Amino acid sequence: MDDKYIVAIEIGSSKIRGALASIDPTGALNILAVQDEHVSDSVRYGHVKNVEDVSTKVDSICRKLENARAIQPRKIAGVYVGLSGCTIGASLATETSRFEVDTEIDSSSVERLKGLITTVGHGDKEIYELLPYEFLVDNESTLNPVGRIGRSIKGTFSLIEGVPAIKNNLNRVFERLSLQVNGYIVSALAQANMVLTPDEKQLGCMFVDFGCETTTIIIYKKGVLRYMATLPMGSRNITRDLVSLNHLEQHAESIKRSIGIVPAGDGTRHAGQHSIEQPELNSYISARAGEIVANVIANIEYAGLTPADLPSGIVTVGGGARLKGLGDMIASQSNMKVRTGNTPRNIRISDTSISADDITDVVALLIAAAERNPMDCLSPVVRPDEQAYPGKSSPQHTGGYAPDDYDDGDITVGKEDDEGLDPDDFIDPPKGWLKGNGKSKTSHKNTQRDNESHPNPIITRIKEKFTKLFSDDESDRYVDEDEE
Repeated sequence: MDDKYIVAIEIGSSKIRGALASIDPTGALNILAVQDEHVSDSVRYGHVKNVEDVSTKVDSICRKLENARAIQPRKIAGVYVGLSGCTIGASLATETSRFEVDTEIDSSSVERLKGLITTVGHGDKEIYELLPYEFLVDNESTLNPVGRIGRSIKGTFSLIEGVPAIKNNLNRVFERLSLQVNGYIVSALAQANMVLTPDEKQLGCMFVDFGCETTTIIIYKKGVLRYMATLPMGSRNITRDLVSLNHLEQHAESIKRSIGIVPAGDGTRHAGQHSIEQPELNSYISARAGEIVANVIANIEYAGLTPADLPSGIVTVGGGARLKGLGDMIASQSNMKVRTGNTPRNIRISDTSISADDITDVVALLIAAAERNPMDCLSPVVRPDEQAYPGKSSPQHTGGYAPDDYDDGDITVGKEDDEGLDPDDFIDPPKGWLKGNGKSKTSHKNTQRDNESHPNPIITRIKEKFTKLFSDDESDRYVDEDEE
């Protein structure tokens, strides 16, 4: 069984990232290539605003990924796409099914509840995923109703949803490129499933994705998703505060990354093209970062929980989470333990120049796609024999001649119709096959003997044509001599 190849595209507010990976028959994932393209105003708060510019960037990424030696000369035909944006969140929906007699609940009963929820719809939002929240079988609570006996089942689900414009604009991007979207994956959910352990979800924890213009919060308790929301603020808010100090945005971004959040009272200066007092710099960074952290922590209360209900603490990912000192600020304000989520170490990366922890977003998409029995994202393999004999089921062969059962029309040799001889009908014929040429070598005797004992139809027809041609020339010569 051959490896399967999948491609994931993550479209963010600061960059678009694509990755190519192979899945071997055992299910092991090997990342072959990763490519980035910078974007600015073409994507805002996770929503595509400029379809043409984003299409150009995605096309550039795909062309670069196709340069991977492992897949040449195949092309990318399909992709898995991440969903993100400030309107993505979770809400609860409940449906009930009743039975006339005691009935064993099976998976079809659960699917029926999901179908009822999706049929009813949910206002102006589009449902991306339905995750189990709680089930009641004859008013008895359970997380797994399958196999239970009862006369009613009531299911409550977390609906992961967002505005339809998110997928609509993404569809326009990939339709322009004639790329098939093999599946949409909610990016924050994929990352949470990758970096959180089952124990952390069971005990209770908060997952935070600090993005460029958005921050996504997911809270787990007793193994299920209890809360999800996306804030319209991110690390770019800090960068633009520094721009107000008369810096270009690129330079402000560099300052933010190199300095980060430092303790008050540090009077050193930032060494750069436009040096400023670090206390002034830190006051801008700390003020905005503190505002974002305060809003993140407030969502614990919005979820109806307290920090004590989340003993596994807070797990952070995203570019903003790499800001120096941010983890300490979160821990100080929340009185909770904080750790940074990382890419699993069992993921293989062929390119040693790629740091696994720098690409957690797209790796999470690849892992999520691999768990869905994914479709191959590359164009079909064209074998050499199919290129040599297009439109025919040409068998495998190792010799230099076309197969015996291959027929491409009559072969003609002569002064008037020698253009009918197709050079593809024979390839490098062995010397000495034409009787009387006097140039046969010993190394070709066995080949000549095999050809005489098992004549090839094409060679036989060519011999007959040459014999007739030479015979006609001889006859004409004798006729001319008699006339003289």
